[in-house]
Amino acid sequence: MMKEFTIERGRGMTYSNSSFTVYKHGTYPRGSVLAGESKRTFINSFPTLEEARKVYPQAEVLVDGGTTYQMPYLSHLPDDDGY
Repeated sequence: MMKEFTIERGRGMTYSNSSFTVYKHGTYPRGSVLAGESKRTFINSFPTLEEARKVYPQAEVLVDGGTTYQMPYLSHLPDDDGY
């Protein structure tokens, strides 16, 4: 079962920082070009792990290099030529 919330070091495709970031997890809804794919949504950032855990005690903590970031799967989308 996928965790609903995680606390991680702030890291994504285009950013990285030393804060402790809370993400909510789910899937993209029907109608989205990413329908059914994993979705990670930024919720909030905290300067310390303790502060993040105080507000989100149910969150799974992934701070030792762990991340839930995944590049989106886009192979099912048409390219610029429509294929």
